[in-house]
Amino acid sequence: MKQWFTAKELAEAKLPGEPQSEKGMIKKIQRQAWEGQKRMGRGGGYEYHINNLPLEARKALEGQMAGELLTRVVEAPRQLAPATKAYGDLPLTEKQRAAADARVTIVNAIEGLRAHGITQQAAMTTLLTHAEVGQLAISNPSLDRALRMAKDTRGRGSHSPYPSVRSLKRYLSKDAKELAPQKRQPEPPPAWANDFLVCWQKPEKPSIEHAYRQFTANWSGEGKPPSIHAVRRFIKKMGNVARHHGRMGPRELKNILPFARRDFSKLLPGDVYSADGHTFDGEVQHPLHGRPFKPEITTWIDIATRKSVGVSVALAESGIAVLDALIDSCRKAVPAVIYVDNGSGYCNAMLKDEATGVLARLSATMTHSLPYNSQARGVIERVHQTLWIDGAKELPGFVGADMDREAAQRNFKLSRKAIQGGAQPLMAWDEFMAWVHARVDWYNNRPHRTLPKITDADGKRRHATPNEQWEHFEKQGWKPLTLTGDEAAQIFRPRVVRKVIRGEIQLFANRYFSQELTEWHGEEVQVAYDLNNAEHIWVFEQEHGYLICRAEWNANNTDYMPMSFIEQAREKRFEGRLRRNDAKRQEIEEERRGRPVLEHDESLSLGALGTINGELIRAQSRSLRQPVEEEILPLSRFEGMTADERYALFHEYASGARPLDDDAKEWIERYPRSAEYRSKKRKEEDLEDWGSAVAAR
Repeated sequence: MKQWFTAKELAEAKLPGEPQSEKGMIKKIQRQAWEGQKRMGRGGGYEYHINNLPLEARKALEGQMAGELLTRVVEAPRQLAPATKAYGDLPLTEKQRAAADARVTIVNAIEGLRAHGITQQAAMTTLLTHAEVGQLAISNPSLDRALRMAKDTRGRGSHSPYPSVRSLKRYLSKDAKELAPQKRQPEPPPAWANDFLVCWQKPEKPSIEHAYRQFTANWSGEGKPPSIHAVRRFIKKMGNVARHHGRMGPRELKNILPFARRDFSKLLPGDVYSADGHTFDGEVQHPLHGRPFKPEITTWIDIATRKSVGVSVALAESGIAVLDALIDSCRKAVPAVIYVDNGSGYCNAMLKDEATGVLARLSATMTHSLPYNSQARGVIERVHQTLWIDGAKELPGFVGADMDREAAQRNFKLSRKAIQGGAQPLMAWDEFMAWVHARVDWYNNRPHRTLPKITDADGKRRHATPNEQWEHFEKQGWKPLTLTGDEAAQIFRPRVVRKVIRGEIQLFANRYFSQELTEWHGEEVQVAYDLNNAEHIWVFEQEHGYLICRAEWNANNTDYMPMSFIEQAREKRFEGRLRRNDAKRQEIEEERRGRPVLEHDESLSLGALGTINGELIRAQSRSLRQPVEEEILPLSRFEGMTADERYALFHEYASGARPLDDDAKEWIERYPRSAEYRSKKRKEEDLEDWGSAVAAR
């Protein structure tokens, strides 16, 4: 820092208590005989040491010189580098890192002032003084901003936006690694937290007010319970997932927990197929009787290209519907892995049996997702939303969850009224099947956001469609594995194991015969059948799998004409529905008549025991309609007796013929409530009633 000044420089500084002109300053210097020296350089003259000034004037002069230095002391690019290197590996937040950088900048500025001869105290005071009056924001805005960022606003100090001198001293005394503001340590949960969470974290999801009432009612701690405002603050501080524990089950809680995204970029078409069934969210006309119903749609998706490779529409979920969609998908490419859920349509012998299953002959591996883990099959689950749920909203028979209840009820009445006669507003089956295939074509030609981006013929940048992605793999040399007509017929015909009896094989209530099966009597063979043609079957050797013969349908069938497997399944379903309707009709008829077993003077002769009339039966019916109490077993000491012995023993205790002990007292109090006692008592009363009836005759 400059230590020697001319009289002119001291006068221009306008120091407090000193002359304001050069002439007046020279007179004071001569009068007080200040220490001086000849000025070096052009002009000559004398200059005087700063220590000649009084303390107040000297501090003012130092402050002026420090202010001039502040405009250039922090402009060097080296200021922020040391701090960043010092704590770059610490787990700091962005706000902590910015505050630490600002504090290092301030420390470097103060050290720069000290390097020019200004004391540390003067440098800190000058820095804060210039900042408070706004001069620093004009002369050096970056340093002013660093001062504002360096202050820790969490304290309860002054309202000044700048740190205090004491804070600056603390910055100077610390290493660069310690300049970052400390993280606020989480407060431990209050002692009553667990007691309240027991009342609040329930699957019924009670409100805070409801749980607080129960919490205060069961309060057993010292002093008064916390206020509801303290409880709300505690709940607000909990994590967004932790507060839902107990209020959500594990399956629902999984929807807000972190998850792993599966990468499919390394897959080829046909590597993995995923399938799932979906009950259509709309009603269409039944293909057989035309009544409204909701069909079952099974969709197969190739994971690598997101292409819908197969679809099947059936009356209900079944293995046949799954097999139909699998046949459709294998026309594009035979899959290596099939990823499905644990539904009955996939877990069945027709598909998975190691000897006769379709997958064994197809050489494909079926793997299942964990139960209640539909998130693992998010690809196929999302396809349902895009393909079928959104598409169902375009049809007149939509009955999904988004449908207005009043409008859905109106459509329901219109479709049911049309059954009695009139135009049916629902889509016919043939039209619906055409709509399904058109919907699949629309999906496969629609850009998919999970596929890579391409530039189309119009120069537009967009995501590829499933069909374009499939073609992209074919252009790169990939060739799908397909099946010939004979191979497909052999693979996709379901097989079962049957025993040959005298050249005959019985399959689904049909009998098939071939003379070539004569020597196979009593042995088990594999039988392949066509789902839609019951005229003949194919018989294969069990161990090596070669074809033995083709057996034709024989007349030993319960039906006049042969029935295919599908037709028999339909017939079985129709018969079951008719039986249930008949049982319900009979129940309604009996309820309407309400007749007792014996009416008026009808009677039933019991031979030597007499006759039962209707009045006696009605009395017994009333007693049987009394509420049945719980079964009460006898004590262990009475279990070795027969029912008659226990009943007789009870009467002995009750009449006082036998003295009572403690066990017997407890037993005679419980035994009248047992089913055994009621049965014996009822039989005794019946015999008395029948004896009275015989005596009356």
